[in-house]
Amino acid sequence: MKILLVLASVLLLSVSAQLRAAEGAYGAVGGGLLTFDDGFDQVKPKQLIGRLGYNFNDYVGLGFEGGFSLIEDEVFGVDFDVTTTFFYLRGSIPVSETASLYVLYGPTNVELTGSSGGTSLSADDDDTGVGFGFETELDTVSFFVDYITYFDDEGVDVDSINLGIVGYF
Repeated sequence: MKILLVLASVLLLSVSAQLRAAEGAYGAVGGGLLTFDDGFDQVKPKQLIGRLGYNFNDYVGLGFEGGFSLIEDEVFGVDFDVTTTFFYLRGSIPVSETASLYVLYGPTNVELTGSSGGTSLSADDDDTGVGFGFETELDTVSFFVDYITYFDDEGVDVDSINLGIVGYF
């Protein structure tokens, strides 16, 4: 993970292109194909995610993401849903006037809830999340696609491929 951060920092310093409308506050909404893997079974609910953030300039921003299972997954008759929260530092690399590559890094919380027959149990834990993605503007709407690892500890992996739209204000 340290190598990823060093490479991202070097790339940020070496790129001089400017991304239009990259500064300021933004909100995003999207969907994710999340995978919760404990080494024995995999749970793959479909997530709805929302983001709020602020880009200080073309290269650095802060944000928050919250996600929950829009469509639960069932394993052995038990319905599972996953809730994620992610506070992140965002480093961006403009690649054109309307597109950028970015990395996300920060604290996460993941909660797994299983329910069956009116009974539910849940467990949650914290970790450090890391992700990378691509954002581009088509006409007046920005779109993003990214991959985020929310949790990777003690044999449990939680990651997601996300796609959505971004609005700057």
